[in-house]
Amino acid sequence: MNQRLERVEQCHPVIQQSVLSLVKRCEQELGRHLLIVHGYRSSQAQQLLYQKGREFDRETATWMVVDALSVVTNALPGLSAHNVVTREGRPASMAVDVIPLNTDGSADWDVAMEFWTALFEIAWKVGLDPLGDTTGAYLKGDLGHYEEPGWKLKIDGLRCIQPVSLTQSHEV
Repeated sequence: MNQRLERVEQCHPVIQQSVLSLVKRCEQELGRHLLIVHGYRSSQAQQLLYQKGREFDRETATWMVVDALSVVTNALPGLSAHNVVTREGRPASMAVDVIPLNTDGSADWDVAMEFWTALFEIAWKVGLDPLGDTTGAYLKGDLGHYEEPGWKLKIDGLRCIQPVSLTQSHEV
């Protein structure tokens, strides 16, 4: 069963052990294997995800939500915890996206909220922040997102950067 654990290698070392603990404890306590869907994600890949459920309005030069149920991220390219890189440009993701696997090894994209609630509890215990909050209310379609708590405050001390400055224009 391929859980894509090699994707953890493109995460910053500060988060790697917590992610592996989440995977292990999910198997032990919930009886489910987790697939690592994303660890590091380039700004270009982030742009493709950001566009889901949105259309670009040329008059206002902004992305407009046209299908809220299709939106999978609110993070602009270069500003996601997945997009963090070292100052030398190497991947150093501060987040992972996971999904439980069915017994046949396929991804279970229709997971009950009870599973996510239990996984959120495990995440907190291993030192990860689910969705930036404890209830998963941030973005319903992104319940499998887990990040280093307070990562934005830590990246400079960890010699990492976000590829896009908050002061730069975010027009596409």
